[in-house]
Amino acid sequence: MLLLAAPALAVDPHHHGNIIEGLVVGVSEGDRITVNSFGTEIPVRLYGIAAPQTAKIDKFTGWYKPGQPYAEDAFRALSIKVLHQMVKIEVKQTLLFKTQPNQIAVAVVYLDGRNINLEMLHEGWAWAYRRLLSRADHPQFFSEERMARSRRNGLWIQENPQAPWEFKPQVKIKAKQN
Repeated sequence: MLLLAAPALAVDPHHHGNIIEGLVVGVSEGDRITVNSFGTEIPVRLYGIAAPQTAKIDKFTGWYKPGQPYAEDAFRALSIKVLHQMVKIEVKQTLLFKTQPNQIAVAVVYLDGRNINLEMLHEGWAWAYRRLLSRADHPQFFSEERMARSRRNGLWIQENPQAPWEFKPQVKIKAKQN
């Protein structure tokens, strides 16, 4: 059910889903990247994880939405791992949001055979995100989150971190400076 056009699209017999190879040309959050596959830029949401939300700022209008603790750390961790690297993404599903013109591929990101989604959980930069997980993947993803929590890795050093799906920041408008 992949509706993205990418010449590198191939079905890998060892994976369920579509495999796309490409260069990571952008990281926008601790769980979102952009992959360029033969000239087609594909927005990717990492499957099964939810990283803390980063602050959003519109310099033109002065619109500001604060982020969560450890959001910049998660963003940096993902950037260090994959930015400007050739990756394989296993697309699990695609999403279409009213606020965005393009579909977003929900995918597992592989770099040199490493599952980057699980690494982000293992290092404590994200929550396992039940809403984007198949039942078959629940045990592995939640096990990685539990281990990170018990070791107090990454965001789990906080006493009671707030999950991104519960985070409701107040949008602020700052006066534009001339």
